[in-house]
Amino acid sequence: MPLRSMTGFGRGEASASGLRVEVELRTLNGRFLEVRVRGLSEYPGLLFRTEEKLRSAFHRGTVEAAVRLTPLPGTAEKSVDLELARVYLADLRTLQAELGLEEKPGLSHLLALGVFQEKRLDEELLWSALESALSEAIEEAQASRAREGQALREALLSECGEMKKLLEKAEELAQQDQKIAEEMLRKRLSDLALLDPARVNAEISAFLARCDVREELDRLRAHATRFLELLSEEGPVGKELEFLAQEMAREAGTLAAKAYGPELAEIALRLRIGAERLREQARNVE
Repeated sequence: MPLRSMTGFGRGEASASGLRVEVELRTLNGRFLEVRVRGLSEYPGLLFRTEEKLRSAFHRGTVEAAVRLTPLPGTAEKSVDLELARVYLADLRTLQAELGLEEKPGLSHLLALGVFQEKRLDEELLWSALESALSEAIEEAQASRAREGQALREALLSECGEMKKLLEKAEELAQQDQKIAEEMLRKRLSDLALLDPARVNAEISAFLARCDVREELDRLRAHATRFLELLSEEGPVGKELEFLAQEMAREAGTLAAKAYGPELAEIALRLRIGAERLREQARNVE
C-alpha cells in the first residue's frame, strides 16, 4: 500500500428494490480514527455495518460519510396502518361530539393525519446496494488519498534528505568545536595560573563532556534513517513518522543548547526547523 494522505473524497451510487443509494465520503486529518455516518438513523443495523466497513478501510483520521436513500420514480410503496386509522377515527368522532361539530370525520381527515406510511425496506436488500455504493466511494477516496500521499512522500524525502546533509556538516563542526573549546579552555586556565596538570585535565574533561554532542548527532542520524525507511514501507506509518519527527526536533534542540561554536548552533537551529516541518507534514500521513 503506498503512502497515503488523510485527506480525500469519494462518491458511490447503487440501486436496489426501487431505491437509489448514494454515498459521499470525506476524509480529514486526525490523530486517531473517527468515523461519522449521517443518513441511516432509521436503520441502526445498517449504520453499524457501515461504520464497521469504514473502520476496516481506514486506519487514521476523521471519516465522514453521508448516505442518501431516494425512491426511484413510481416505485414508492405505501401501506395503511389500520390500527392507527381506527384510533384516529375514534378520537375524531369524540372531538366532533364534544364540540358539536356538524361535519363528520371521514377519509380526508385520516389522510391528513398520515395513516398511509411508506413500507419499510428489507435491510438485507438495502445493505447489498449500500455496500456496493460504499465500496465505490471508499475506492475513490483511497485513490485520492494515494495521489496526495505521493506528493507528501516526495516532500518528506526532500526535507529529510536536506536534514541528512546538515547532519554531515554538523558532525564535521562538532569535531572542530571540541578542539577549539579545549584550546581556549587551556589558555584561560593557564592565564589564571592554574598550573596543576591534573586539575587542568579534570576541568577540561568535565567541560568537554558537557559540550559533547555525539549522542545527539547519533540519535538524529538514526531517526532520520528510520524516517526514510518508513517512507518506503507498506501500511499506515503516519504515527511513527510524526513521533520520529518530534524526537528529531527534541534532539536538535539539545544540540543547539550544547553547541559551542556559532556555526554548529546555527545548523542545530536549521535541523530543528526542518524537523518541525517534517512533523507538520507527517500529521497528514495515514
